[in-house]
Amino acid sequence: MKGKIVFGLLLMLAITAGLSAQQTKTIAVGVDAMPLFKGFIWTDNDADNSLFALSPSFEYAAVPHFSICGTADLWFGELGKVDIFYFGLAIHGRWYPLSAGLDKLFLDAGLGFNSFSVNGETDAKFGGFSGLTIGLKAGWKLLMGQTFFMEPSMAYVYAKSGNVPTPLGWQAGLSIGMAF
Repeated sequence: MKGKIVFGLLLMLAITAGLSAQQTKTIAVGVDAMPLFKGFIWTDNDADNSLFALSPSFEYAAVPHFSICGTADLWFGELGKVDIFYFGLAIHGRWYPLSAGLDKLFLDAGLGFNSFSVNGETDAKFGGFSGLTIGLKAGWKLLMGQTFFMEPSMAYVYAKSGNVPTPLGWQAGLSIGMAF
């Protein structure tokens, strides 16, 4: 029984790898829609709160099966009558075990920096913070046609956090963008 399961998994892996005969993409730009949705949901919970979250990304296929990515988090909002701003910047390395380009299954590890300001102050006594972030992610980049992609993923991010939604803990992702 175990041999049949292993054989079936190896056969699926070989078929999936064989289907990757399409043109290899080397650059991808996108934006993660999940932080935007998170901001809308947080805003809807309390009329005094608002949050607009933008999380763009850039990816470059350095060598077959590996890429280097840069991501940013730019989140603007209000907590009651207080202005809040979250900024994060991270660099990631990705491994695509099933494809030599930027598609299919990926495993991602990243290291970055984040900062949260309350009325322009990042000092902890005002409710702000600054620090390092580290994250691990797994997902699937699905090319739709020749250019567009959709990328569902799940990540675990360890970082400093406050009393507003920030990328901390388990994070679902849904990036959309273009690959060239």
